[in-house]
Amino acid sequence: MSRRIVVVGGGVVGCSVAWHLADAGAGEIILLDREQLGSGTTWHSAGNITWQPTPSHDSSVLYALDTIARLERETGQNTGWLQTGRLSLAQDPNQIRRYESYHRDATIRGIASRMLSPEEAGRLNPLLNPESASAFWLNPLSGRVNPADLTAAYARGARQRGVRIVENCRATELEIQSGRIVGVSTSTGLIAADAVVVAGGMWSRLLLETSGIALPQWSVEHFYVIADVTPRLVASTPSFVMSEHRVYGREEAGGMLVGAFDENAKTIDAAAMPDPFAFTLFEPDWDKLAPYFQSAMEIFPFLADAPIRRFINGPESFTPDGSPLIGPWPDVQGLFLCTAMNSEGVTWSAMAGRLTAELVTDVKPSFDTSHCAPARFGRQAADIDWLKRQISQHATEPARRSD
Repeated sequence: MSRRIVVVGGGVVGCSVAWHLADAGAGEIILLDREQLGSGTTWHSAGNITWQPTPSHDSSVLYALDTIARLERETGQNTGWLQTGRLSLAQDPNQIRRYESYHRDATIRGIASRMLSPEEAGRLNPLLNPESASAFWLNPLSGRVNPADLTAAYARGARQRGVRIVENCRATELEIQSGRIVGVSTSTGLIAADAVVVAGGMWSRLLLETSGIALPQWSVEHFYVIADVTPRLVASTPSFVMSEHRVYGREEAGGMLVGAFDENAKTIDAAAMPDPFAFTLFEPDWDKLAPYFQSAMEIFPFLADAPIRRFINGPESFTPDGSPLIGPWPDVQGLFLCTAMNSEGVTWSAMAGRLTAELVTDVKPSFDTSHCAPARFGRQAADIDWLKRQISQHATEPARRSD
């Protein structure tokens, strides 16, 4: 009989897991989502994907770019992928040396990156103050997707390979007998399973708690705004990051998206959130945004007079060390985790899906697993105060990875 594998969570990561499992011929695959596909964290993602010669963004991003091309070719679903390049700005001497090192590495590998003069950088973005930084690295392997469209492409590809996708079906409890998974209880009944992959984002911890398992993840508020700038930006304008100020951004429908990875980020208890929480945001927090937007105005002075079109403030799941939770849970045979993407869900979705499928099917992993073992924090994961404190302080990790 075919092995039955249930994937819990229909965001961009869960849909990637389902597609990769089906592509590997892993068995009968069922994907569950508590609301609608992509309705949790995925839909409000900025959708940026950026290559760097670093462990977290090298092979995983190159694989993501290949996967996007394959999905569009095989499914006919446009993901919205637009390769714009990314402009990384620096003032700090150590940061400048780091970008120069990245440039050398890229050049050796035949990637056409460039260190730009201030004048050259200014020509790439008419809003840029060329005196706002001392160094500018242009990384060509960068761009963005529409997260909803990427999710739809994974889902379409999964369906084409026989995956059954069930929306409005909430997983309520894992069924475990004699140390192994045997199924999932849901709002519509019990689903028997030989293996379960929990890819539920901010709800993953709540589901695992029903089995006495404490996942080392917690959610925080993550925000960005869209400003109506003048002059308008063209879609091909390179995105930007200045990690010294923890700000990033890109063109968005002619305007400018400006986001930040917040120090002392506000933590969110998923159990206390409104229910349902589909395609939902938190209230804008202008006080939290203010210092980051001030930094952004120093880089792009035109922002000072730009009306804010929209304030996006939504939940993102983080871990204390900035690495995701991917792999088997050691105490329950057949239980796998693929969650807590640290605001890199779109970027890491392809890698996470393939790695999970390989682990479930007992194939040698294509990516390093040493940093993402779900149980790596041991008993500390049950200390909620410690967990919230660590994650609040370290939610700036994606900005540091941009280094």
